Amino acid sequence: MKLTSEDVTALRYERRFGYLFPVLLLALAVLLNAFNFIVKAVPDVRVVIFVNVAVLLLCLLIHYKINHKLNLDLREGIKVGKKAKVQDKECNISYEAGSGAMHIPVLGNIFPKLWGQEMRDSNCFYLIINNTRYEVSRKLYEEVNVGDEVMIYYAQHSNSRLGIEKTNYPFAEM
Repeated sequence: MKLTSEDVTALRYERRFGYLFPVLLLALAVLLNAFNFIVKAVPDVRVVIFVNVAVLLLCLLIHYKINHKLNLDLREGIKVGKKAKVQDKECNISYEAGSGAMHIPVLGNIFPKLWGQEMRDSNCFYLIINNTRYEVSRKLYEEVNVGDEVMIYYAQHSNSRLGIEKTNYPFAEM
């Protein structure tokens, strides 16, 4: 199957780690170079150039190793579907971090703006498929029952999960 625009966006979003780590490493190398030039009056230029080239090559290697399979997936534009059976369903209540850290029942009744803030909750919906818990949308959670067959879509090379949908008919593996 061809990748949809949402799939392409998800794969591009995953590539950000391949840019983030090398940039952080380069920033650390710049700080160490600045420290080296501040501490030493006349640093050895050959050592500085050798270390900088080594760090730059390491950054390029890290970028390549992290993003290579994702770039192949984006270039080819193919996703693979695997049929699986739903083993169980879960619905958990998740609380927003920091939204109600200061709720004290007695003081909350007297001073509601200072001490009466309660935590905001949201529901997280999960399907357990092949002993793995996948977070899904409320719509998919409600339309799928335990024992139903679903189709899980993966990127061909990176094996990144792109989506899950319910199947209403039997079909062969893709």
